[in-house]
Amino acid sequence: MINGLKEWLLQLPNVVEAPHGFGGTEYQVNGRQFMHNHGPRYLDIHLSREDQERVIREGKAERHRFTPARAGWVTFHIRSDGDVETAKELITLAYNDARKITEFRKQRLSS
Repeated sequence: MINGLKEWLLQLPNVVEAPHGFGGTEYQVNGRQFMHNHGPRYLDIHLSREDQERVIREGKAERHRFTPARAGWVTFHIRSDGDVETAKELITLAYNDARKITEFRKQRLSS
């Protein structure tokens, strides 16, 4: 990824990178994938349904071309250095959602 985005991403608590099943690299928090990239400028990001609908409506991302809309995936293309901040915004939404889901599941399993 470009312009320090990978370094920024890996400094988020509990984030690890792993090979993605369809090529590229995926990023996980607490074992849950929240995004992956195909090359330095093509990001697939998993959002909550509400966030997915909002960022598509606002024109910040596109629907993922292979997954159904209900799956929550969006695609973001980094076309210029100015897009890095929007990428960080979308990644942060995905990261926070994945953390909430894994914490909820952890609490449910320990109950």
